[in-house]
This record gives sequence, structure tokens and C-alpha cells, in this order.
Amino acid sequence: MDEKIVLCACSGMNPRGEVSRVSVYDLSVEHADIEYCCVVASGGNFKKFIDLAQNHKVIAVNGCENCCPETILKTKDASVEYNLNVKQLLEEHDLKAECTVRINENDEKCVNVIKNEILKIKKEI
Repeated sequence: MDEKIVLCACSGMNPRGEVSRVSVYDLSVEHADIEYCCVVASGGNFKKFIDLAQNHKVIAVNGCENCCPETILKTKDASVEYNLNVKQLLEEHDLKAECTVRINENDEKCVNVIKNEILKIKKEI
């Protein structure tokens, strides 16, 4: 394994899934050492994402406590280093994601909180 971190976001059709995906995508664009793993494609046996998850440390960015990204990645013999619960994180910051397929100004605040937390976790692992 090298220093690259892989982020795997919730794909749920809820506002927390949307801000999770936006956060993960933004960080993958902003940081050369961060990749994203599409959990749906992984479930569909897309080799690129399965290889990423199997060969690097993974942070799962979960919309809720069900931890779907980890559950799916386990079926592909990939492990998750850290599970981030977005619902809990946003509650701690007195925020609530609002939009399911488009983000608004409030959701951008949620995205920033999530991104900052992911970067803290990345330093710890």
C-alpha cells in the first residue's frame, strides 16, 4: 500500500448521500493523494474501484449508521479503515442536509464540515 487514501461515499437517495458524494468528489479533485471509489460500481464488480479499495486505506463516508459502503466493500474483500457517520457529524454541528440531487447554500456548509472531518481522519490514519 502507498500513501493514497480512498474515499467511498454513501449512494443513498437522501440529502446526506448527496453531501457525502459531493464532499468525496471535491476532495478527490483537490488532493492528488485522494481517490474516490464508487460504491455502486464496486457492487457491480467494476475492477478499477475494487482494486482501489483492496489496495489502499479506505474511509467510508456514510449517510447513516447502516454503513452501506463498508457492507458492499466487504463483499469484494476490501476493508474500511474508518467509518464516518455524516448524520451524526452534521448533528454535532447543528446542520441538516436538505437536497437530494442538487445542493444549496446550506448543503455547501454541510460539505465543508464533512471535507474538514475527512481531512482530519486522513491525518490520523
